[in-house]
Amino acid sequence: MGGTFIVEPKDPLPIEKEVTKEAIIMFSGWSSEVADKFGEGGHPTETNDYYSMNGKSFPMTQPLRVKEGDVVRFRLFGAGSETAFHLHGHDMLVTHKDGLPLDSPYWADVIDVPMGARIDAIVRMNNPGLWMNHDHIESHVSNSGKTPGGPVMIVEYESIEKPDFYAWKDKDTSYEADFYMSESMKKGFGLHNISAYKANEIKKERKKKKKKWKEEK
Repeated sequence: MGGTFIVEPKDPLPIEKEVTKEAIIMFSGWSSEVADKFGEGGHPTETNDYYSMNGKSFPMTQPLRVKEGDVVRFRLFGAGSETAFHLHGHDMLVTHKDGLPLDSPYWADVIDVPMGARIDAIVRMNNPGLWMNHDHIESHVSNSGKTPGGPVMIVEYESIEKPDFYAWKDKDTSYEADFYMSESMKKGFGLHNISAYKANEIKKERKKKKKKWKEEK
């Protein structure tokens, strides 16, 4: 289990005052062999075969929906894995590391987020389209060898028509607006319950799958 504490600065940077949307992303790596076994996993010699953002791997992740003119702050956490965060079509201004403002913010095309690190980057949404964000570490882009996978997000601008080949063309019916905690960050201080992260009991899920398998047989 993991979570984030967000502490608002007493004296925010000028560009922080321009932010219109927040996106919190926690990166993790895990082994599918022990993912559903309580008390197992997490050993240093274990081989991870899945990598995820906010607990999900593509295509189970969600798009991030923005408007042209939005200023988005990405709060990136190397919670259980390092990542090389790359957003197509935009420049990213790295402003904070480990909760502290940088003396010299810098522009980046790819942001290295080591395991355990916390990095803030601010992006002006000024290039309408459908833009992929993905991990530039090659071993992270599959789900146990099946591609595409891993920590993949698409930044969707409003009013952009979605082509037929787009993986999330019909996502409206199952869209989780708070997957990146953007909605919760609008509510102010306190604890927030987010439906996207509510788990199902493993035993019940197994029974359902077993029952479905028998019915299909």
